[in-house]
Amino acid sequence: MATGMEQGIEKHILIDAPSDVVWSYLTKADLMASWMGDEGMALEVITDWVVGHPVLMRGFHHGPFENKGVVLQCEPGKLLQYNHLSSVSRLPDVAANYTMMTFRLSPDKQQTRLSVSAENFPTESIYKHLNFYWAGTLFILKQMIEQGKSYT
Repeated sequence: MATGMEQGIEKHILIDAPSDVVWSYLTKADLMASWMGDEGMALEVITDWVVGHPVLMRGFHHGPFENKGVVLQCEPGKLLQYNHLSSVSRLPDVAANYTMMTFRLSPDKQQTRLSVSAENFPTESIYKHLNFYWAGTLFILKQMIEQGKSYT
């Protein structure tokens, strides 16, 4: 019998905004920091979103943390995929310990369906954390985008 860890996580949300706006929130460092964590985290995102290049997300949450990974796919307005390893996990820096995140955008008139999936959980606690985090974070992202409608 497969566990949740083996199956992965998949979340979907419909956002009342065009896909290029949603894409900006997924890829621009300042916008990412606004929805990925609160101000006290001092979240910093460093990447150029070029396939094969590094992704670094660091800040403070009950202590300093650093998530590092690599951009795996980037199709502007459609698909973003990267892997990451959190320093909080204290796991060795080996491929098997990296979780893969995939963001797919599907435009529908003036709305965008955002699908977020996560695969490969080196521990049960990482699975539980990501499942909980993305359940709430997608709603925060939706609210921020829809309340900041400067494009209408």
